[in-house]
Amino acid sequence: MTAPMIDIALKAQTGGHTTDVAFTVGGGVTALIGPSGAGKSTLARLIAGLLAPAGGHVHIGGTSLYDSGTGTNVPAHRRGIGLVPQDSALFPHLSVRRNIAFGCRVPDSEVTRLTDAAGITVLMDRMPHTLSGGEARRVAIVRALVAAPKLLILDEPLTGLDPVRRRDLMALIRAGARLSGVPVILITHEIEAMLFAADEAVLMAPGKSVTFGAIEAVLAHPETARLLAIDDAGSLIEATVTGREDGLIHCGFGDQTLLLPDEGEPAGARLRLRVLARDVALSKARIQDISILNQLPCTVVDAMARAGGFEISLDTGAGVLLRSRITARSHTGLALKAGDTVHALVKAVAVKEMLVETGL
Repeated sequence: MTAPMIDIALKAQTGGHTTDVAFTVGGGVTALIGPSGAGKSTLARLIAGLLAPAGGHVHIGGTSLYDSGTGTNVPAHRRGIGLVPQDSALFPHLSVRRNIAFGCRVPDSEVTRLTDAAGITVLMDRMPHTLSGGEARRVAIVRALVAAPKLLILDEPLTGLDPVRRRDLMALIRAGARLSGVPVILITHEIEAMLFAADEAVLMAPGKSVTFGAIEAVLAHPETARLLAIDDAGSLIEATVTGREDGLIHCGFGDQTLLLPDEGEPAGARLRLRVLARDVALSKARIQDISILNQLPCTVVDAMARAGGFEISLDTGAGVLLRSRITARSHTGLALKAGDTVHALVKAVAVKEMLVETGL
């Protein structure tokens, strides 16, 4: 079995707070999520070696950086972990070009690829004090990536950014991890960043890890909604653009297809879609003469009582569970039971984000 890219198990007592966290994830981008005050930034400093743990281990890419069992404790400056704080921490007396060149360990061609992907090529001769918050964070991420770290940790990089800059930065985080091959831990308390940038996640409650794994599994965990105060966790679908017509794109997953507004996504693009349970109505038969275009045949898996009604889990037959939130009266009227065939009427898609431009 292949060893996980990131294998963390740490216990610590810092500032009167206890940390007891353990998780294993692969490469790419992993969202470290949890409410404010859960200890996410403290965990980052423990991983980086800036705080001393009481025990456990930090294994990155098969290399042991800390292990209380073997006595291994690589100093922070030799761990090869890039930690980008919220304030970006650029050298104020150096231009963008010289900030990026400082500590660079990759060829010029790699630097060019990353600066192009980050959209900062035109900023290379600017000084840090002339940059916007979003520009400074993009520069800081590129500077960290060209240092070829074993691991990059981004601490709440989206704080204070407007929606457009947030989306651009999340796209950079995903693209930077893919282009450089450097695994990234993205610290956030926002589900938006988790959905847009990451494929895996670790959920923290104050001082401890709750669950970890694929985004879909962590999002579906009952503690995620409670800890992040999410009213409707909904469902995640990864789909591929298979065609377009009449201002709509065809998004295929398994044998199912969703029709969504065409925003220029190329054929073959891989999308991540978030469908909220409240945006899925149910019918026992396909309905004609209705404006809702997406009516997906599904099988009822179960029904859970929720405040004000029921949440119905639906098997789409494509390896994806949809959820529908209906009233108690509708639940009684439909008389649903496990195994029933229904049509899920998807009224809206809350999030449509392009993960990869083509399926290649």
